[in-house]
Amino acid sequence: MTTDATSTARFSALRAHVVGGDTKIQFDKLTLGDLDDGEVVVKVAYSGVGYRDAMAACGIGKNVRTDRPCVLGVDLSGVVETSRDPKYSPGDPVVATSYGLGASHDGGYAEYARVPADWIVPLPTGLSLKEAMVIGGPGLTAALAIDRMECAGLTPNSGPVAVSGATGGVGSLAIDMLSSRGYRVAAITGKATAAEYLRSIGASDVIDRATWMQDGKAIGQPTWAGAVDTIGGDVLDMLAKTMLPHGRIAVCGMTAGYKLTTTVLPFILRSVDFLGINVGRAFSMKERLRIWHRAATDLKPKRLNTIVRPIPFSELPSMFDRFIDSKIVGRVLVEIGAEAIAVLAKPTLP
Repeated sequence: MTTDATSTARFSALRAHVVGGDTKIQFDKLTLGDLDDGEVVVKVAYSGVGYRDAMAACGIGKNVRTDRPCVLGVDLSGVVETSRDPKYSPGDPVVATSYGLGASHDGGYAEYARVPADWIVPLPTGLSLKEAMVIGGPGLTAALAIDRMECAGLTPNSGPVAVSGATGGVGSLAIDMLSSRGYRVAAITGKATAAEYLRSIGASDVIDRATWMQDGKAIGQPTWAGAVDTIGGDVLDMLAKTMLPHGRIAVCGMTAGYKLTTTVLPFILRSVDFLGINVGRAFSMKERLRIWHRAATDLKPKRLNTIVRPIPFSELPSMFDRFIDSKIVGRVLVEIGAEAIAVLAKPTLP
């Protein structure tokens, strides 16, 4: 394929079309000239599916922020095809997550993507293109959450760590990372059938969310030294009032909504810390590179093959409603151009 901006060669892309307030998704045949500008053209190997992707595809909220059709997909891994930026050369394996991908800028659900050079990370040593995208934005979020808690003093000896939304991408990868580092992890879930899966990825305890949430006290039994919360709302309130003294909560999701009703008691009586986690534009490139390095080394998940749910590109549209209905377990990996560039995937560390 000739990959200059005037090329007429066409490739497949999944785009959201917003017409009269309604969102419709469809596969379109595009040329590079149809994509948003960026210094680097990437031949996409893999992308992933997360809750934000599903919301954008289903027209929930204002996740697509363009006045024209937008290629969805908030992350991607692949190899550089062409680059106007001297930092990158053809054949370089790269990863891109968040920023405006799949929202205000054409994203990863296409055979080719044009990405601003400042949004790209060289593929971290120790990860293949596939592993990097199983980790993707959710794994980067989990790694940053753990990093923030550890910088605040959390160690495996501090006590157990709770993970809410445990069967999702962030939750699953957080459980794997934490347990691999020696933490005792409690998985909080609303999926009663997922206990075996959660234990297989490192959870020591599996807690039924509905039963656990019945405690209506203003402050509860101190239990957790740390927590990774992907839910928000009442779940975050329950976590706050059951933290051990000097407990740390990494807040990185709001699938239950953005409102929080709680009291100041956990913060005053137990010195609990809330740590906000954002791997979007507020996440500096220096920190992004550092956390990617941790995700490829000491925080590298050990059970990726159990967590990953690979699907072909053609099946992608069928995934979104399942995400909204909370029927997905683990991390969905979209195989876009993987076979064509598999030879460039780096080997895993021993």
